[in-house]
Amino acid sequence: MKNLPNLRVENSIVNRFIKLGYFVILLTMLLNLDVFLSFKTQNEVEAQAAQQKPKKPVAKTVDAKQLNCLAKNIYYEAGSEPATGKAAVARLTMNRVNHGAFANPPCAEVYQTNMVPSETEEGDKKLVKLCQFSWVCEDVKKINPHDPRYKESEKIAYEVLAYDAYRHVVPSTTLFFHSIFVQPNWPYKEVKKIGNHIFYSKEPRTKKKVQHTHLAKA
Repeated sequence: MKNLPNLRVENSIVNRFIKLGYFVILLTMLLNLDVFLSFKTQNEVEAQAAQQKPKKPVAKTVDAKQLNCLAKNIYYEAGSEPATGKAAVARLTMNRVNHGAFANPPCAEVYQTNMVPSETEEGDKKLVKLCQFSWVCEDVKKINPHDPRYKESEKIAYEVLAYDAYRHVVPSTTLFFHSIFVQPNWPYKEVKKIGNHIFYSKEPRTKKKVQHTHLAKA
C-alpha cells in the first residue's frame, strides 16, 4: 500500500498526457478543417468570378471584300478623325445596311448611287448622280495601305463586322451625317456631334418652343 500514492501520481501524469494528446488531436483537426474551409471558400470565389467574368465574344467570319469597302469608307469620310469619329461612320454605314431602305451588304451601300432630278442655272432640268457617300463621286487619292489612319480604319471596320463593336458610339437610328463646315438644314433629328461631323436620325427635328414676351400696356 506504500506505492499507492506514487501510482496515483503516475496515473495523474498519464491522464494529463492523454488529455494533452486529445487537445493536440482536436487542435490539429480544427486547423485542418479551417484550411479545408478556406480552400473551399477560395475555390468557390474563383468559380463565381469565372462565371461572372464576361465571355469573350466569338468573331464572325468577315468577308475580305466587305471589310475593304467599309475600311475605305471610314478612311475617306473620317480618316483625320479620332477613333470615335471613325467608329461613328462605321456604325452609321452598318445602320444603313441593316435599315432596309438602303443597299446591302456594305459594299453595295457604300457605292450605292441614285439619279435625281436637278435644275441648271438656265432652268434646264436634268438627272444627276447622287452618291450615298461623297467621296464615291469624287476623284479621291489612292489609299496607302501603310498609312496609320487607314490601318486604324481597317481595324475598326474589322471589329464592327466581326464583333458588332462600337454600338454605343451612335444610336442604331443614326442614318445621316455631314461636316460641321456645311449647313444643309436637314429636317432630321440631330443625335450627336463627334469631331468634325454631326450625326442625325431620320426622326423629325424637334421644333424649339418660342417664348413670347407680353408687354404691359401703358
